[in-house]
Amino acid sequence: MMERCQQAAKPQALPQCPMLLEPEDEWLLPFSPDERLVIAIALANASAPEIWDILLDTAIETGFEKPAISSLGLRQIPHTKYLQATIGTVLFLLGGQTASDQSPVWQLFLPQTTLRRLGVLALPATRAVPAIDTVLQLSPRYQCQLLTQETWQPQYGAEFPATLLTTTRTWNDLVMDEKTGILLNQARKWVRHYDEVRQQPGVVGAKGYRLLMAGPSGTGKTLTAALLGQAAGKPLYRIDVSSIVDKYVGETSKRLRQVFDLAEQHDWILFFDEGDALFGKRSSGTGSSNERYANQEVAYLLYKLEEYQGMIFLATNHKGAIDAAFERRFDSLVTFSKPDEGTRRRLWQHFFGQANTLELDPRIGAGNWRELAEAAPVSAAWIEKFYQYCVMQTTAKRDRYISAEDMRTYLHWFSAERGYFDGKAHRLFLRELQG
Repeated sequence: MMERCQQAAKPQALPQCPMLLEPEDEWLLPFSPDERLVIAIALANASAPEIWDILLDTAIETGFEKPAISSLGLRQIPHTKYLQATIGTVLFLLGGQTASDQSPVWQLFLPQTTLRRLGVLALPATRAVPAIDTVLQLSPRYQCQLLTQETWQPQYGAEFPATLLTTTRTWNDLVMDEKTGILLNQARKWVRHYDEVRQQPGVVGAKGYRLLMAGPSGTGKTLTAALLGQAAGKPLYRIDVSSIVDKYVGETSKRLRQVFDLAEQHDWILFFDEGDALFGKRSSGTGSSNERYANQEVAYLLYKLEEYQGMIFLATNHKGAIDAAFERRFDSLVTFSKPDEGTRRRLWQHFFGQANTLELDPRIGAGNWRELAEAAPVSAAWIEKFYQYCVMQTTAKRDRYISAEDMRTYLHWFSAERGYFDGKAHRLFLRELQG
C-alpha cells in the first residue's frame, strides 16, 4: 500500500521538469538520490502541485484510514484547491510511518547538509532543524534556474540591500598615475589567480582576497571594483551601507548576516562602497549603550570578515576613519588620489582626443592638452561628466563641432558650481596654431 503512494510521488511523475531526470547534469552532482527527491518535491510544489492530489487519491484507494492520511504531510494552500508537500511528506516517502524509520531522514535537513549549505531550499535560517509541517520551497535562485532556465539575480530590498555592479568599460578607461597603476595590476593578478593560490601547499584554508581602496570621490574606486569583478569572472554586489546600518539594536548585524549568507552560497564578491559607517573606529565602549552596541556590531563584522570565504572589496573616502583591526585584515591597500597634471593631460586626451562623437577646434588639444590640465585640478569623474555635458550641447544644436569659444563657454557654465575654471576659461585656446 505504501509502495503505491511512494511511487505516485516519484520525480518521473514530473515530465515538464526534464532537468531532474538527467543524473549526469553537473548541477545535480553534489546531491544524493534522496536529496534529489527532496528537490523534485519542492519543484513539484512550485510547478505541478496536482501531483499531490494523485498521492492523496492513491492513499485513499489503497485503504489508508483518515488518521493515517495525515502522515502524508500534505497541506492545503489557503484559498486554493492545491495541496503542498512538506518535510513530513519526505519523511513518509523515504522513511515510512514510524518515528524510528523516519529518524535517519531528518539528517537531510541539518544545517551542514548539502541542501542547506548550498541554499537549495527556502528554510528558516534561525532553526537548526525545520518543523515537520514546513512546506518545501526552492530558494529563489534554484526556482528561477529550474523553472525558467535563467540565472537568478536578487532584487534590491530590505532583505538584500545590494545591487549587481557591472561595467562596459575596460582597463584602458581607468587612467591612473604610475604607482597606482602598478598596484592595480597586482590586484588584477590576485583576483584572477586567488582561488588557485588558495589550493597551494601552505596556503590551504586562506580566506578570499581582501582589497581596501582609499581616496577622494571621483578618483576611480567604483570603476576599479567593477573591473576587478569582471577580471575575477564573478558577480560583484555593491552593498548599500546606508540600508545596512540601522538605528535599532541588532538590526545591522541581522542585515549583514543576510547579505553574507546569500553571498556565501553563490561565491559573490561583496563591495562595501563608502563603508566608513560599518568599518569605522570603535569607541572606548564606556559611553552610552548605543556605543556599546555599535562596538558589538563592529566585532560581528570582524568575525564575518574572517569567516567569509569569498572576496571583499572596501572603498572609503577617509582611510583614517577605518578601524585598524579591519585594515590589518586586508591583503592589499590601494590609495587613489586626485590626478596630477600629467595624469590630467592623459584624461583630457582619453575623453576628448579619441572620441568620434565630437569634432574639436584643433586649438583645444594643442600642446598635448597642457592648457586644460594646468588650468584646474579636476578629478577623472569631473572630466568624464564634462565630456558628457559637451555631447549634450552638440546634440542639442545638431552640430558636433566645438569651437574654441564654445569650449570656453562650456567650461565656464559647467564649472560655475565649483569654480574650477573661474577667471581662467576666457584665457584658454587663444594662441594661434603654428603652420
